[in-house]
Amino acid sequence: MRALAVWLPIAALLFGGYAVVADRASASDPRQVLVVVDSSFDMRPHWREAGAELTDLDGERYTEYALATEKDLVHGFQPELGDLSQVTPFAPCDAGDALDRPEAEEADRVVLVTTGGSCLDTEAPSEWDRVVVGD
Repeated sequence: MRALAVWLPIAALLFGGYAVVADRASASDPRQVLVVVDSSFDMRPHWREAGAELTDLDGERYTEYALATEKDLVHGFQPELGDLSQVTPFAPCDAGDALDRPEAEEADRVVLVTTGGSCLDTEAPSEWDRVVVGD
Protein backbone atom coordinates (compact mmCIF):
# COMPACT_ATOMS: atom_id res chain seq x y z
CA MET A 1 0.00 0.00 0.00
CA ARG A 2 2.85 2.34 0.83
CA ALA A 3 4.38 1.85 -2.66
CA LEU A 4 1.07 2.86 -4.27
CA ALA A 5 0.87 5.98 -2.10
CA VAL A 6 4.32 7.03 -3.36
CA TRP A 7 3.91 5.91 -6.98
CA LEU A 8 0.48 7.42 -7.66
CA PRO A 9 1.36 11.11 -7.02
CA ILE A 10 4.58 10.77 -9.01
CA ALA A 11 2.72 9.25 -11.96
CA ALA A 12 0.05 11.97 -11.78
CA LEU A 13 2.71 14.71 -11.81
CA LEU A 14 4.54 13.13 -14.75
CA PHE A 15 1.42 12.68 -16.87
CA GLY A 16 0.10 16.12 -15.93
CA GLY A 17 3.42 17.74 -16.81
CA TYR A 18 3.47 15.95 -20.15
CA ALA A 19 -0.07 17.14 -20.91
CA VAL A 20 0.82 20.78 -20.18
CA VAL A 21 3.98 20.64 -22.32
CA ALA A 22 2.16 18.93 -25.21
CA ASP A 23 -0.69 21.47 -25.06
CA ARG A 24 1.67 24.44 -25.17
CA ALA A 25 3.73 22.95 -27.99
CA SER A 26 0.63 22.27 -30.11
CA ALA A 27 -0.81 25.73 -29.43
CA SER A 28 2.41 27.46 -30.47
CA ASP A 29 2.61 25.63 -33.82
CA PRO A 30 -0.95 25.14 -35.09
CA ARG A 31 -1.76 22.94 -38.05
CA GLN A 32 -2.76 24.93 -41.15
CA VAL A 33 -5.68 23.81 -43.31
CA LEU A 34 -6.68 25.47 -46.58
CA VAL A 35 -10.29 24.86 -47.62
CA VAL A 36 -11.04 25.54 -51.30
CA VAL A 37 -14.74 25.68 -52.18
CA ASP A 38 -15.93 25.34 -55.76
CA SER A 39 -18.13 28.41 -56.38
CA SER A 40 -19.11 27.70 -59.97
CA PHE A 41 -22.59 27.37 -61.45
CA ASP A 42 -22.52 23.63 -60.76
CA MET A 43 -22.46 24.27 -57.01
CA ARG A 44 -25.65 26.39 -56.82
CA PRO A 45 -27.96 23.47 -55.99
CA HIS A 46 -25.47 22.22 -53.38
CA TRP A 47 -24.47 25.52 -51.76
CA ARG A 48 -26.13 24.76 -48.41
CA GLU A 49 -24.42 21.38 -48.29
CA ALA A 50 -21.07 23.10 -48.91
CA GLY A 51 -21.76 25.43 -45.97
CA ALA A 52 -22.62 22.47 -43.78
CA GLU A 53 -19.32 20.82 -44.73
CA LEU A 54 -17.46 23.95 -43.60
CA THR A 55 -19.21 23.74 -40.25
CA ASP A 56 -18.12 20.11 -39.94
CA LEU A 57 -14.50 20.96 -40.80
CA ASP A 58 -14.28 23.92 -38.41
CA GLY A 59 -13.38 23.70 -34.75
CA GLU A 60 -10.37 21.40 -34.54
CA ARG A 61 -8.01 22.37 -31.73
CA TYR A 62 -4.57 23.66 -32.67
CA THR A 63 -5.68 24.43 -36.23
CA GLU A 64 -5.76 27.58 -38.36
CA TYR A 65 -7.94 27.77 -41.46
CA ALA A 66 -7.74 29.69 -44.71
CA LEU A 67 -10.82 29.79 -46.96
CA ALA A 68 -10.76 30.27 -50.71
CA THR A 69 -12.87 29.65 -53.77
CA GLU A 70 -11.48 28.79 -57.17
CA LYS A 71 -11.88 32.50 -57.98
CA ASP A 72 -10.56 34.34 -54.90
CA LEU A 73 -9.20 34.11 -51.37
CA VAL A 74 -11.96 34.69 -48.79
CA HIS A 75 -9.58 34.96 -45.83
CA GLY A 76 -6.08 33.91 -44.82
CA PHE A 77 -5.11 31.65 -41.94
CA GLN A 78 -7.11 32.33 -38.76
CA PRO A 79 -8.45 30.22 -35.84
CA GLU A 80 -11.98 29.81 -37.28
CA LEU A 81 -13.02 28.78 -40.77
CA GLY A 82 -16.05 31.04 -41.09
CA ASP A 83 -18.80 30.61 -43.63
CA LEU A 84 -19.77 31.24 -47.24
CA SER A 85 -22.23 34.08 -46.57
CA GLN A 86 -20.19 36.59 -48.58
CA VAL A 87 -19.70 34.22 -51.55
CA THR A 88 -22.18 33.65 -54.37
CA PRO A 89 -21.65 30.77 -56.79
CA PHE A 90 -21.31 32.18 -60.30
CA ALA A 91 -19.54 31.65 -63.63
CA PRO A 92 -18.09 28.48 -65.02
CA CYS A 93 -15.49 26.52 -63.10
CA ASP A 94 -11.90 27.66 -63.64
CA ALA A 95 -9.30 25.66 -61.78
CA GLY A 96 -6.32 27.84 -62.73
CA ASP A 97 -6.25 30.26 -59.76
CA ALA A 98 -7.32 27.68 -57.18
CA LEU A 99 -4.46 25.33 -58.00
CA ASP A 100 -1.80 28.05 -57.73
CA ARG A 101 -2.70 29.52 -54.32
CA PRO A 102 0.35 30.34 -52.19
CA GLU A 103 -1.68 29.24 -49.14
CA ALA A 104 -1.72 25.71 -50.60
CA GLU A 105 2.09 25.64 -50.32
CA GLU A 106 1.97 26.74 -46.65
CA ALA A 107 -0.90 24.46 -45.65
CA ASP A 108 -0.41 21.12 -43.95
CA ARG A 109 -3.69 19.95 -45.47
CA VAL A 110 -5.84 21.17 -48.38
CA VAL A 111 -9.52 20.26 -48.49
CA LEU A 112 -11.52 20.72 -51.68
CA VAL A 113 -15.30 21.06 -51.39
CA THR A 114 -16.85 20.47 -54.80
CA THR A 115 -19.41 18.51 -56.74
CA GLY A 116 -18.63 15.42 -58.79
CA GLY A 117 -17.35 16.09 -62.32
CA SER A 118 -16.32 19.68 -61.57
CA CYS A 119 -13.11 20.98 -63.14
CA LEU A 120 -11.66 21.27 -59.64
CA ASP A 121 -12.49 17.67 -58.86
CA THR A 122 -10.71 16.44 -61.98
CA GLU A 123 -7.74 18.86 -62.07
CA ALA A 124 -6.83 19.31 -58.39
CA PRO A 125 -3.75 17.49 -57.09
CA SER A 126 -4.42 13.97 -55.89
CA GLU A 127 -3.02 14.73 -52.41
CA TRP A 128 -5.82 17.23 -51.74
CA ASP A 129 -8.65 15.80 -49.63
CA ARG A 130 -11.97 15.93 -51.45
CA VAL A 131 -15.42 16.48 -50.02
CA VAL A 132 -17.94 15.86 -52.79
CA VAL A 133 -21.40 17.32 -52.20
CA GLY A 134 -24.54 16.47 -54.12
CA ASP A 135 -23.82 12.80 -54.71
